Amino acid sequence: MARCWIVALFLSLLCGCGGKSGRMDQPEDPQGRYRDQIAVAKRLLEQKEDWAGRAEWEVLPAGDGWEVLAWRVEHPERKGSDRYLPWGYSVIELDRRLASCRSLPPEGMMGWRDCLSWSQFKD
Repeated sequence: MARCWIVALFLSLLCGCGGKSGRMDQPEDPQGRYRDQIAVAKRLLEQKEDWAGRAEWEVLPAGDGWEVLAWRVEHPERKGSDRYLPWGYSVIELDRRLASCRSLPPEGMMGWRDCLSWSQFKD
């Protein structure tokens, strides 16, 4: 009987582990479909962090705008989400006008906030 419970517990743990990690597998192309969103987010990140040049980008539609995640590349020799640390990212929320009024570092860390508009960066 105890053996059955151990097997059941093992199978439960096995099924619960190994799901999708919270980190992206494939970054967005900075010159691709979200180039304007990434340009605004990168400009804001450059003002706050020293790793903006080695960031890779994930853009998620969110309500009336986008959530742009800047992932800090820590292990460039690795593939997929293993290139990043779980806490090595910043979140920049953009509205439909490409204005950012909410920028967040990873959860649990001290935050920063700025309001920027895409018109400030266009040539």
